[in-house]
Amino acid sequence: MKSRNFKQGILFAAVLLIALINTSCKSIQIQKTYIVPNAINTVNSVELNELNLVAGDYEILNTITSEAIIKATIKKNKAEIHEENGEFSLYYIDNGLGMLLNEYSGVVRQGYLDNVYSRTNFNEFNPEVIAIRLASYRAINIAQQYGSDGLIEPIISTKAEQKGNEIIFKTTVTAKLIQLKTSK
Repeated sequence: MKSRNFKQGILFAAVLLIALINTSCKSIQIQKTYIVPNAINTVNSVELNELNLVAGDYEILNTITSEAIIKATIKKNKAEIHEENGEFSLYYIDNGLGMLLNEYSGVVRQGYLDNVYSRTNFNEFNPEVIAIRLASYRAINIAQQYGSDGLIEPIISTKAEQKGNEIIFKTTVTAKLIQLKTSK
């Protein structure tokens, strides 16, 4: 009889231990690490006086403007950053310590008006930075289409507007396109 009670006790303890391990494993949340696909453009932006050029050394091709509109929606423990035309979306959840990237779609395009850049940490919920970098990316694309050698004197302006749970960041980059004249 003691043997049977002993076996039942061990069986009960084993079942209890498995239940505890299973419960504790469910409470441990494994944080996903994402490598968000992103395209990057860089260009050094300078002021005209830094180039030490005289009027015959260059031509200002045009003044260009690019724009990006990023919408950030925050509801309870979820948030989303998305480009207005659906190019990309970043979905976040609040884990109690802050917003963490949970899912994404599309390709995030980023431009840097400097040849040195640090990779964006998409785990940080920062729609304003994403708006600035997308508008910069688009300005660099326009510069490439004109065949310019660079952008000079860029002006970056960001406006924010809140509509209910949504914050809209509209960034505009305006710059002059320059082409250097070369002697043959």
